Amino acid sequence: MGRLKKPRRQPAESNPQSPAHAARGAVPEPAWASRRQQRAFRIIAVLGVPLLCLGMFEFLLRLLGSGYQTAFFVRHPAVTSSQRVENQRFAWRFAPRTLARHPDPALLTTDKPPGTCRVFVFGESAAMGDPAPAFAFWRILEVLLRDRYPDRRFEVINTAFTAINSHVILPIARDCQALEGDFWLVYMGNNEVIGPYGTGTVFGKQAPPQGLIRASLAAKATRLGQCLDALLQTVGRSRGAAQGWGGMSMFLDQHVRLDDPRMATLDRHFRDNLNDLIELGTEAGATVVVSTIVSRLRDWPPFGSMHRANLTAVEKAQWDTHHQAGLAAQTSGDLESALGHFEAAAAIDPTHAGLQYRWGTCALALERAAEARTHLTLARDHDTLRFRTDSRLNEAIRQTTGCHAGSKVRLIDAERAFAHQSPHGLPGEEFLYEHVHFTFAGNYALARLFAEELASLLPPAPAPAAQPARPWLTIEACAARLGYTESHTYEIAKVVRQRLDEPIYRQQADHAEHVARVDRQLADLRGHAKPTARRRAVEACRQAAAAKPDDWMLHQLAARLLTALDDPTGAVAEWREVARLIPHSARPYTEIGKLQQARNQDADAKASFTKALELDPDSADAHVGLGQLSHKSGNPSAARRHYRRALDLDPTKTEAAEGLKQLAAVP
Repeated sequence: MGRLKKPRRQPAESNPQSPAHAARGAVPEPAWASRRQQRAFRIIAVLGVPLLCLGMFEFLLRLLGSGYQTAFFVRHPAVTSSQRVENQRFAWRFAPRTLARHPDPALLTTDKPPGTCRVFVFGESAAMGDPAPAFAFWRILEVLLRDRYPDRRFEVINTAFTAINSHVILPIARDCQALEGDFWLVYMGNNEVIGPYGTGTVFGKQAPPQGLIRASLAAKATRLGQCLDALLQTVGRSRGAAQGWGGMSMFLDQHVRLDDPRMATLDRHFRDNLNDLIELGTEAGATVVVSTIVSRLRDWPPFGSMHRANLTAVEKAQWDTHHQAGLAAQTSGDLESALGHFEAAAAIDPTHAGLQYRWGTCALALERAAEARTHLTLARDHDTLRFRTDSRLNEAIRQTTGCHAGSKVRLIDAERAFAHQSPHGLPGEEFLYEHVHFTFAGNYALARLFAEELASLLPPAPAPAAQPARPWLTIEACAARLGYTESHTYEIAKVVRQRLDEPIYRQQADHAEHVARVDRQLADLRGHAKPTARRRAVEACRQAAAAKPDDWMLHQLAARLLTALDDPTGAVAEWREVARLIPHSARPYTEIGKLQQARNQDADAKASFTKALELDPDSADAHVGLGQLSHKSGNPSAARRHYRRALDLDPTKTEAAEGLKQLAAVP
């Protein structure tokens, strides 16, 4: 027999049965658990500590008041705690500060008043009502609804403003979720290419991935992200940002072809944003009404044209030959021959927007309406300076809305409705001032479409109050309710005429004809610019304000007319009424200050401009006014400070630049 091995004795410390081990009460831990703890500790050390530091830095920045609020509706010290106003800095997250546009003043309560139907409007400049927001479709809509249903209270709140697109509108909609809207009206699509993150934008990176866009916006919602963004804007300031807002002409070099691969990305972004907006609205309990977009097709040439990318030099020469022959034949009145040449050119390259436009105008002159619609629509779709919603985006609106079709989501096909109401099925100057902005008649037609849809969705009145539906107000009655007169038609025509002098319009085909048409309109309306006509217009505004005393826009209209009549006392009185109705807005005080300054009431003007800055520290107009007053009173250091701040906010303030030059010239 072999000798038995004696068991090896374990050290007391490692033996679980040992008194020492039992005394400690310890339980042995596997090695893998220890490694897991070490790994977790390393992760906490690597990520947790920096995150903690960032959190502390964020808290410190907020404590110091650095940065800005990012919600669309915010508190303001000039209104009550239950009220919210528009955020004038809202667009800073989406564009350089010198290029960011501002929403019009708005004031609402967080809790909807009892018995009120609250309607939110989302969109861009066409929805806002540019060039005359006081006569926008949403303003006419409110008039229509209030007259049709006199026993109900309607509150239509506009959130649309210039140079934004669906990437900006979606966060606005998110901020409206808690504000008890009954209806959300969506009229968006014109700025998808040129707006923030579009394929032809000048506001930053073009067509980045959707995830990157949303992550960037989330980062800029923090004070730390805002500080970093401000630093990057200062260090890498673009030429456009340094020059300030330049209107549509800022995009002259941003040509984007219809077949650009990035357009597929843009289409996905738009569908995603529209889909998310619809879901936000329905989750909030609102009925979402989405409209397709109307653009001018008749008598409106494309802003830009490009040939297909693979066109050879020989093909280009052949195309030019046919195109020039077609133009010559069209000019001489030989329209059939012109069509033949245009068709031959299109066989070589049909993607040239200018060619499609000429083909369409020839067909229209020959009363071939269907053919004209085909080619004028193609002219819009192939326009390489893409300020109009094309067929693909309108179809995206139809399809995306159709995926949600039901009692809480409705589609208005305004594009087709306007075509039915237009000569030859082609919207023109009867509805649109230029490419997308509505005339009063156009705004009335769009308001009627929305009003009729809402009428079909509104709950019936209680039985005792039930009465036959009243007819919709006529366009003339709506004009009277909004103080709209031929004097305003004249003023708007002047604005349109000024725009036609911008470079992007001057390069259009038929520019001379457009200018001549507006000049004739101005000549016909010149009598409405005379003092007698303007006084009648002031009275019309006052009568409208008497029927709706809480409408600040009516008082603003009267103030501007009185200024044109050289009645500063009357104008100041109207601006003070505007200030009473929207007490958070700096606008009435800057306008009052300008009127006082023109009358050498320097102390009063200084008080008005100072008040404006109290309400809005970013008012470039108030800084210009205070700079001029400081300059005049012999305080050059204060003048320089205000002039420089005005130019930091808005580089287009030439008065501030001139003031600095004058100060620099003084020894």
